[in-house]
Amino acid sequence: MGMSGRLVHSSKSDGVTLTATSAAGNYAITNVQNKQPSLKWRSTTDAAQTISGDFGAAEVIGCVVIYNHNISAAGSIAVTLASNSGFSTDVFTKTVDAIDATLGYGTQQYGHDGYGGYSELGWQQRFTIIWFTPISRRYFKVVITDTTNTDEYIEVGRIMWGDFTTIPYRYGSELGWREQTEVIRTRGGALRSDARDPYRYTNVESTVLTDSQAADVLEIFRAAGHRSDVLWSGFPENSDEYLERRYTMLGRLTDYSSSIKEDVGNAITFSIEEGL
Repeated sequence: MGMSGRLVHSSKSDGVTLTATSAAGNYAITNVQNKQPSLKWRSTTDAAQTISGDFGAAEVIGCVVIYNHNISAAGSIAVTLASNSGFSTDVFTKTVDAIDATLGYGTQQYGHDGYGGYSELGWQQRFTIIWFTPISRRYFKVVITDTTNTDEYIEVGRIMWGDFTTIPYRYGSELGWREQTEVIRTRGGALRSDARDPYRYTNVESTVLTDSQAADVLEIFRAAGHRSDVLWSGFPENSDEYLERRYTMLGRLTDYSSSIKEDVGNAITFSIEEGL
């Protein structure tokens, strides 16, 4: 018995030239290809923005990750894939709301997320994950529309276009926050701290995997290692969208096991820490 999560590890849009409707100063569009989501692209206005590119050859894409953005609840994101640069052949388009609507007081049970309320600001970074059945296309674009954004511009820290690997995992997976702030007691007895941002982490143990599934996961460990960013979603496309958001994070693999061969199959474990 267990659950099924998805791991995205290879961003096909990182190694190609991107074009954007606008870019303000040092907030270049190439910043969304950087693995540190704190480095951002920013538009010059809040007019609709298009970011597009060419993979160079057809690539299999099943997910678009837009992370650490300022797009409001009134905004929308449309992703498009096509076989030609004019986006008129073999066109696939999907449009989603930028973030989930905020729940009001009492929507969730007392004591959860603050007297039952919920806000997308409960995470260090806003994010939007767009899933779809994997397809093979060469050209891609994303159109971000948020003309009433109070910042009067659009900014995004990371964009990934790629495919996902499904990993069945056991009940008992961990999700939590790690505190970086250090508390020091002075000679006079007072407590002082150097405030630092906390970050989320998750520890996951797979259910029994087939040899093929284990090989796919081991290849992710080899290709990404500690070097590249990965996106983990513990409850992808779940009917409870808030459950999905709580168990989704962009970060790094900080620990992972070899494939443990059992009489009925294989098992692996891995840990991810959120990037800030």
